[in-house]
Amino acid sequence: MTSTISIRPSRDIRNNYAQISSLSRQNPVAITVNGREDTVLLSHDSFVKQQKYISELEVKLAVYAHLAQASDDVKLGRVQNIDEAFDDIMAELDGIEL
Repeated sequence: MTSTISIRPSRDIRNNYAQISSLSRQNPVAITVNGREDTVLLSHDSFVKQQKYISELEVKLAVYAHLAQASDDVKLGRVQNIDEAFDDIMAELDGIEL
């Protein structure tokens, strides 16, 4: 997700909004104040895509964290025979009053 950033002075927001808006649909626009980058403008579509991408990465990271924990459990011997695990689960379920 790399893109080129256009750099425009803050006065262009007032004087050339349509041009800035058009630029932001192509790539992010950095707005400068006194020659320093201050704000970055994105089109709404770009913002939504970026947020979706971030959400997908967070989900992947959570899965990787669970896989890492499972791998550590196996390495450290924190495992249980599947039949014993099911017996434990069934015993807990039998103890629940409905």
